[in-house]
Amino acid sequence: MPKTYTTKIIGYEFSELLEEIQRDWYNKDNECLHYDAEEHHLQPLIEGFQEQLSEDYGATDIEVNYDLSYGQGDGCSFTAFFDVDTMLSNLDYWQDLADDLNSGLVEIEDIRVVRCGRSNYYCHENTCEVEIDWECNNEYRGEEFNRLQELVDIVSVKITNEIRDKLRDLKHDLYNAWEVATSFEAYQKLMAEVNNLRYTELGEIIPPDLIKDAIVVDGVQLPLNFDVDAETDTLDLDEGELCSRDMSKDRQTYI
Repeated sequence: MPKTYTTKIIGYEFSELLEEIQRDWYNKDNECLHYDAEEHHLQPLIEGFQEQLSEDYGATDIEVNYDLSYGQGDGCSFTAFFDVDTMLSNLDYWQDLADDLNSGLVEIEDIRVVRCGRSNYYCHENTCEVEIDWECNNEYRGEEFNRLQELVDIVSVKITNEIRDKLRDLKHDLYNAWEVATSFEAYQKLMAEVNNLRYTELGEIIPPDLIKDAIVVDGVQLPLNFDVDAETDTLDLDEGELCSRDMSKDRQTYI
């Protein structure tokens, strides 16, 4: 005669697993957070940085690079062209050259940010600097060139130091955003939102095909009406109130 065999599998949602088991999964599977972290947490910061460069320096053709590897060369850098008129409007840069600019002795032709140093290996703020192209009035080129070159170099260094400070701030913001977006807490939230798998008590995934047609019995905690006699320290139960219970109302049994 045919026999029917019934087995019960208790399935847990990810959030019901012990934290130790959840952390084991996080350590094995946290790369699933990386794409979301870059797209939704880092990219907005990069775009905000680019917008600020455009506003402060009239920057165009901006290309930002970053490395968050916690290594020797990690950090941020960028290349761009700065609008000359926008830069000249900031007199703080040109105080020592103001008279020469106004007299037409020197003319600023181009200002740009370029990669420098060991930029093939590193990505930090010290791998980019400001270069300024300028022309001297030919009538005074011989006697004034060296003095003007020195003053232009001073401006270049001043702007370079300024943008490097901004890159250090960007690096700090990117690291903070990355830590939050790839944290254990972020992984728990992701699992709660998109993970429909069920797990054994020890954290092994229950094959979905194994339980797809199963009868699901939700774990339910039934109320027990305990009457406590304070004097005798005894419990009086009404007839029929004693029942079994499952301590997790979200746990499910598959038959």
